[in-house]
This record gives sequence, C-alpha cells and structure tokens, in this order.
Amino acid sequence: MKKQTIFCRILLPTMAALLLLPPLSCLIFQHAAEKYAYEEAIHDLDRLQQNILPLMQNIDPGEFAPSPDTAGSAGNFLFQISSYMRKTAGNAKLIIFESRMRVIYPRDELEREMITPLAADFKQYILENKASLANGSTELKSSDGQAYLVNIYTMPMESAQAKYVVAYSPVSKIGSWVRDASILVLIISSVFVLLVFVVLWLAIRSITHPLHKLCREAEQIGNGSFSEIEPSFQLKELEDLRLSMNQMSRQLLHSEEVQRDFFQNVSHELRNPLMSISGYAQGIEQERFASPKDAARTILTESKRLTELVNSLLTLSRMEGDPNSPVLNSVTVIDSIEECLDRINGLALKKEIAVSLLPFDETICAFGDEELICRVLENLLTNAIRYAKTVVTVSVTVEKELLCISVSDNGEGISEKDLPHIFERCYKGRGGNFGIGLAIARSAAQKMGGTLNAANAPSGGAVFTLRLKKG
Repeated sequence: MKKQTIFCRILLPTMAALLLLPPLSCLIFQHAAEKYAYEEAIHDLDRLQQNILPLMQNIDPGEFAPSPDTAGSAGNFLFQISSYMRKTAGNAKLIIFESRMRVIYPRDELEREMITPLAADFKQYILENKASLANGSTELKSSDGQAYLVNIYTMPMESAQAKYVVAYSPVSKIGSWVRDASILVLIISSVFVLLVFVVLWLAIRSITHPLHKLCREAEQIGNGSFSEIEPSFQLKELEDLRLSMNQMSRQLLHSEEVQRDFFQNVSHELRNPLMSISGYAQGIEQERFASPKDAARTILTESKRLTELVNSLLTLSRMEGDPNSPVLNSVTVIDSIEECLDRINGLALKKEIAVSLLPFDETICAFGDEELICRVLENLLTNAIRYAKTVVTVSVTVEKELLCISVSDNGEGISEKDLPHIFERCYKGRGGNFGIGLAIARSAAQKMGGTLNAANAPSGGAVFTLRLKKG
C-alpha cells in the first residue's frame, strides 16, 4: 500500500477545505445580504406606513368633500406627505392616485414623468385587483422587468382628489447590489485562499525538508556512520529529534566500541587458558615433564577457569537475548540471603573474611524471582569477599515502596575511573576476574524490574545496592 507523505496528508485536506471557502462564503453572504436587504425594504415600507396612515386617518372627511376649496385641502395633505418624504431616509417612495387614477403625487412634473411607466403598471394592478386590495407588502414586477415591494392603501373616505396611496421599494436594485457584492466577496476570499495556500506550502516545506535530511542521516547511522547531525533546527520538535538521534548515534558508537572490546577481551581470556592447556598437553605427550601430575593439575585448573568463563558468557547471552520476562512472585528475602551465604561460606573461610547479616524484619518480601535474586547476591558477595580486608556486611532496608539489599565491604573501594563502567561487559577493574559477573547481576536485576547500583561508602569500601519492589 502506497504511503502518503506529510505534505499530502496536511495540504490536500486543507486545500479541499480552502477551495470550498470562496463559493461557500459567496453563497452565505448572498443569502444573508438578500435577507437583510429585503428586511430593510420591508422596514422602510413599515416606517412609511406608520407615518402615512395617521395622516390619512386623521383627515376630516369634510376637507376632501367636493367644494371649490377641495383642491386646497388636498394640497395641504400632499404638502404634509412631501414634507415627510423629504425628511425620511430610506428607499421607500410614494405614488398617489386620484379616483380617476391620475397621478397627483409626486408633485414635481419631472419626477412624475420619470415614474410614468411604473405608475401605469401600478394603475393596471389596482384596476385588476380593486376588489381584493388589502394592506400588506406585495412583490410586483414592472413592465421593464424590475421587481418592487409594494404596499397599497385606500383613502378612508370618498374623495375625487386622493384615492390610492402606493408605497414601494425597489427590489431589483437590492439584488443587483447583492450580486456585485457577492462577486467582490468571491474575489477577496479567493485571494485569501491563495495567500493561505502559499503560507501553508512554505510552512509544510519548512517541516518536511528537515525531516528528509534527518531520514538521510538515519540511513547513514544504519550504515555505520555515527557522526553527529549539524546544524540545529529552528523548530523545537525537530531539534529534539536531532538531539535524540545524536544521542542514539553516540550510544550506538559506544555500544560498538564496547562490543569490539568485549570480543577482544573474550578472545584474550579464552586464548590464555587454551594456550596453557595446549602447551601442557603437548609437554605430557612428549614426556618432557618429570612429574606429569603437576602438568595435569595445571590443565585441570585452566579447564575449570575456561568452563567458568564459557558458562558466564552463556548466562549473559541468554539473559540479554531472552525477550521473555521471568515470572515474578513474592519472595521471602531472608531465605534467598541465607541460601547465598551458605554458598559463599567456603570462599569466605578460605579468604578469612567475616560475613555478617544485620538484623531486619525477616517477614519482608520482595517482588522478583528467587533464582535471579540469588544470582545477583551471590555475585555481589563473591566480589565483596575478593576485595574486602576483613568483613563483608549485608543489610536490608525499606525505601518507600522499594526493598533495598546492600552488600558492602571494608576494602579500598572502586576507583573514580572505574565506577562509571563497572557494569559494562568485560570491563575489568583492579583485580577483576572476567568482567562479566556484574553485567550478569545488573541484567538479572533489570529482568525483575529493579536496579543495581554501585557506590563508595563514606567510611571506605564499595557498596552495591539491589532495589526491588516490595512483595
């Protein structure tokens, strides 16, 4: 299955969303603007109605009764209308028809001439719907195709001077304005999308380019080149990744050096006993020794040393190579310690070293594996007896949720040069044997989810501490 790049994973969905932005913005704006514009037109007509109707309803019918003075009375009404229309803002306009459907408002001849076609359309509508005229907004189309919102009012009295009042507001102009504004919104949003695309493309490139570089550097590390990655990156996450890869490179280089030293040391440790065994065997074969028993004893000693080394290597390899964790249980610590003390008792007597166990709560349990605990303690006790002057001390303490088993001696302690490397495979400090025992001990501690640390006691001598979870 073809994998997507970060560039495609981020850019494609974002671009799909951005491409939808201009038309959606245009549609939403158009709908909202049209709705707002229609509401404004209706509002203008309603406001006009609120001011015109009271003038109509408050007129004394006698003012419009047929008389020589009626023209003056109608003129007064039209004057009030004209005065109001000059002060009122908005798009609403008025056309007033007399009973014979002649336009008497607007009063200005030029303005009246301009609205003649529209007045004719309104006149035709009134004549066709005279019986069903009712107050309320109606949308009408004129003969030239323009749309209007219209309110038609009938004067409340019979008069030859004023019969129908038509309030109207153009809708087509609103629609034209909305279309023009929508095109402007479309252009602006498209430019905005283009700018966002450019910025997004540059931002993604600023991430993917360093990542490609880090991938190439990772390939170099895989090929055995452990040089550090330079220069640094501006992005914190990429810089953290670079530092982590440099740390990994240093650790791999160190592991390679340790492995090389390990094979060199193991080869050396194996070569010496094998050469001794081979040399003494040849001497016995050629009858060059006056006492073959001494040669046989040397061969037996070297064979035993060789067997011990091979067993240690196999143990270390098995522990580090086995991915399965041991089954951990609650182990009574006193039983494991006493068993280990019994095992090393002969060595302690031979070296004339006193091994003491400080009193502690013997009901304390540790969460671990009894065999692994014994392997760690036996290794620590053996080392302590080798370096102690007179005494080795075992103590058990509790630190919060951890059980600590410490093995200390009164020897000269661990040198500062050896202390950081004491648990490395085949690293032999002063007086060391094979340099494998402590590596096995730490690996065993880690298998149980614990830790093994080394330090120098303030009073002198080395202190090794095994920390396990309380059982």
